[in-house]
Amino acid sequence: MNTSRRKVLKTLGLTALALPTLAQQAAASTAMPAANDPQYWKKIRSQFMLANDKVFFNPGTVGVMPKIVVDKMTAHARYLAEHVADWAYKDDNKEEFISGYNNLLSIRTKVGKLINAQVEEIAMTDNVTHGISYLANGITLKPGDEVLTTNQEHPGGRGSWLVKEKRYGVLFKEVTIGKPIKNAAEVYNQIISAFTPQTKVLMISHMISGSGAILPVKEICAEASRRGIFTILDGAQTIGHIKVDVKDIGCDAYAGCFHKWVGAPAGTGFMYVKQDKLKDIWTTVASARWDNHEDEGFRFTQRGTGNFPVLKGLDAALDFLFEIGPDRVYERIKFLGARLRTGLRQQPKVKIFSPADEAMCAGITVYNIEGLTGAALQDEFWKRGRMRPRASGEVFGVRHCTHIFNSEEEIDKALAIVRALANS
Repeated sequence: MNTSRRKVLKTLGLTALALPTLAQQAAASTAMPAANDPQYWKKIRSQFMLANDKVFFNPGTVGVMPKIVVDKMTAHARYLAEHVADWAYKDDNKEEFISGYNNLLSIRTKVGKLINAQVEEIAMTDNVTHGISYLANGITLKPGDEVLTTNQEHPGGRGSWLVKEKRYGVLFKEVTIGKPIKNAAEVYNQIISAFTPQTKVLMISHMISGSGAILPVKEICAEASRRGIFTILDGAQTIGHIKVDVKDIGCDAYAGCFHKWVGAPAGTGFMYVKQDKLKDIWTTVASARWDNHEDEGFRFTQRGTGNFPVLKGLDAALDFLFEIGPDRVYERIKFLGARLRTGLRQQPKVKIFSPADEAMCAGITVYNIEGLTGAALQDEFWKRGRMRPRASGEVFGVRHCTHIFNSEEEIDKALAIVRALANS
């Protein structure tokens, strides 16, 4: 066990979680608390610096950094301020050379483990917008070629394709999907039926930000691949939230970030592209490695001086996630989200815009109360319970996210506020 890992474990006070053999045994014994044990999750909650008099329900916008992440990030910033003269100048293949020029191999390896990808297929970016922009700028398309997406994509996913349309004559096309989506078959058919012989790229969200709907991306990508369509998934809402296995999904590219559900500092993201497709994508931000195809992910990762303290924070956030266990995190998020939705469905004046099929849902729920706007509902949560979901427009109410730093009691208090507002 390396020193940094040992320090994280010491801070957690949960050393047993770091050992896979014990974690596996815990599933069948009482050696460790079960994932639904309140004492277990209270211990996890204590690793976050969130004020106890406020409840945060919005990691879909920006997440919460565990204390160890803040400590690692600030410690490195202080090190640079105090001891930068001691910092050795090393070859750019080394881990500690200036951020933006080294290959970040250790972090990229951890990301590969999280999403089941080879390290050479992963480039580090600042966020999903950058990743999708790199793809849009780097893919060679000709006038008349069609890029297909849905009408519910984030502007960060749409914008780069709109630029490509205006600049190069590429056709940007949106297919209308439901809100709420009824089931997986419905949205699959809506997207597949929009394919044409001119469709060269499909860019869709793995999880829709504005509804929390998990799309049947494996099936969609399989059909797109059969037609020779390059598939890109926007994973802004999935990494650290639900299981992502890019090899199982079969997409050509995937862009994700860590500042939402993983609890890393802002300015941390990645771009995955299949090894055999990466060589054909042009570099957008070019430095010395722009045409070096020995490590394709490094070609995109090297983009000028960056923020090393932030990357140290990301490294700690990934360690934190692995030490708890990604599957345990996903299950807890889903458990709390399902608890919220179950309570909401009991209120006749509540309309839910997330799918009715729980298989398509996890920790994001979008809903409104009859007679209220999103801003009004958001304000009522704050006024009545110091709770912070995010307004989702006039019609769609609030986007209410659940995470491992939340509790059953907080969900129940939120539902009590909903009941009071619905009955007033």
